[in-house]
Amino acid sequence: MTFEEAARAAAKAANAAVTRTMNDFAGHHVYDEDDISPYLLGALRTTFDDAQIGGLTWRATILRHRRGVANEEGKMGADMLIHIAMDTPTQKYSKGVLVQAKKVGPQMELTNDGKIKLNGQCRKMLDRTPAAFVFDYAVEGMRCDAALKVIGETGRDLYQQCSWTSYRFFWELFRCPVGDERITSAAVEDLPVSGGISLKARGQLTR
Repeated sequence: MTFEEAARAAAKAANAAVTRTMNDFAGHHVYDEDDISPYLLGALRTTFDDAQIGGLTWRATILRHRRGVANEEGKMGADMLIHIAMDTPTQKYSKGVLVQAKKVGPQMELTNDGKIKLNGQCRKMLDRTPAAFVFDYAVEGMRCDAALKVIGETGRDLYQQCSWTSYRFFWELFRCPVGDERITSAAVEDLPVSGGISLKARGQLTR
């Protein structure tokens, strides 16, 4: 299997985890942003841990953060860290992204104060890394986009502004254009992020 094929398979698996989470959100099994994010991280762990996906063996670990770190989120704007590492004879990388999550469905708008707050959170993430993103949770499906793009939007319809599907986000993450090598799986211990996950893949790939 090629690297592109493996990345696509991993993105499909991650997207399935997102879909299950949004379906549970739609079914009122989980509701608030603070509950949906750890639920999503748990779904990703269940999907990837000790799994064979795209010809690779995956391991997934929920990252531990410092006690009280959730109360410090406002200092850097992010509430999730996603780290991924691939170790094959043809591809080796380790990188991560920071994520701020919101719950704004289609035909809904952020309040003026909500837009100002989100822009501030995005700027704080961007002070740390360009690999900063916004996840918008909705029963219709999660949408994603770069924090820098979100800041540049003058409107308040976040769901419409987030132009990437969850599949597109994970596709770009796994195949390499997205991510910062300075963000490691240990970073969650040093950064005020409420939760995180580390995904690691090993195996053989063809070019």
